[in-house]
Amino acid sequence: MTDWESLSKQLKNLGVELGKEKRFKTPQGKKFPIEQVLDGQFWDMIYGQVYCHEEHYPKDHWHGQKPLWPAHPIARLCQWANAGLLSRSDLHNFIFLDTETSGLAGGTGTYAFEIGVGRFTDEGFRLAQFFMRHPGEETALLAGLASFVDGMQAVVTYNGKSFDIPLLNTRYTLMGMTSPFEQINHFDLLPLARRLWRTRLESCTLSNVEARILGVTRGEQEVPGYLIPEMYFDFLKTQDARPMVGIFYHNAIDILSLAGLFSHMAFLLHQPHSEEISHAEDTASLARFFEISGDTVQAKALYQQALQEKLPEALHWDALNRYSFLLKRAGDWPGAIALWEQAAQAQHQYAFEELAKYFEHHAKDLVEAHQWTSRAITALEDHYLPAYEYHYWNSRHAHRLDRLNRKLARQGL
Repeated sequence: MTDWESLSKQLKNLGVELGKEKRFKTPQGKKFPIEQVLDGQFWDMIYGQVYCHEEHYPKDHWHGQKPLWPAHPIARLCQWANAGLLSRSDLHNFIFLDTETSGLAGGTGTYAFEIGVGRFTDEGFRLAQFFMRHPGEETALLAGLASFVDGMQAVVTYNGKSFDIPLLNTRYTLMGMTSPFEQINHFDLLPLARRLWRTRLESCTLSNVEARILGVTRGEQEVPGYLIPEMYFDFLKTQDARPMVGIFYHNAIDILSLAGLFSHMAFLLHQPHSEEISHAEDTASLARFFEISGDTVQAKALYQQALQEKLPEALHWDALNRYSFLLKRAGDWPGAIALWEQAAQAQHQYAFEELAKYFEHHAKDLVEAHQWTSRAITALEDHYLPAYEYHYWNSRHAHRLDRLNRKLARQGL
């Protein structure tokens, strides 16, 4: 036997056949398509099929410790959102929307693979979640979403003005479709949440607000948001949709929290003096909201209420400051002076200046104005302030004192 024959025989014994290409199949795990792990149905769109999971909640459903269905007029919310003359009768055409995306950076490379939307119905609240099994279904997903939101008058999101809606508008454009979200009333609840609760919440993320304000506790199936893009890419590789159940749960709670927050915010803005508002910080925040909105009557009443409660020190003096200037603008000098005297006793420099200005220009009492300016300079020397604040107030007080000295000299005082 030749060396070649010997080698060939040994290779055959090892399972190697010369002159033939041996193909080995890569073992694959069992596929678990989305329709096998989550109830739903395929919607037939002109672009193909898209999978949709739906849930329905009755009118008396509570999300956490708050009712889902709005029980109060929404006029204040509409005014805040510049949403025109919408009312509770239009709630059937409000869309609550949240997306789960391939990334958080935005841009044309980011797409939404799951879109959750909800709307109020005569029976309660209908929630639909559209899921893209692969990128080729994006047009069908966008078409399904457009079909669900047909007839909407407003969209409600959480940070949607910066992320969700621009992203969806971009995807519609890239797919050669018309976005249903162009020129639509938009209630982005994140800025309002910050205005109402940033004084007492360390964070105004949706998960923190829903836990602290709505009393929502998420279940064990909850998936952290930062893991969601990676989990979807794993699904594209394995076609194992079982981990997607947690993403659907995460998205559904987001939508329910949007509706719950919308309802609770409507209550707060309609009944800001309610006994159900148990935090003085919230009362002060509502006062500031109405002040900025131009409703000085509500603002003054709420500032007065907040100052009678126990506020954190910094918030107390901020509320007193704002309330005093509301009274000043309304011409209520006795009320403003009383507040400025309190603030001056606590060494707040603006209060000394306002008292000196009042006595110099309105009461025409130069001696009293001189005394308040002198007290301000003394307080400035006795209490530490950052250098830029010290120089700012020292310059203002010195300038006023010099003018008052000249005026007093002319009057022989």
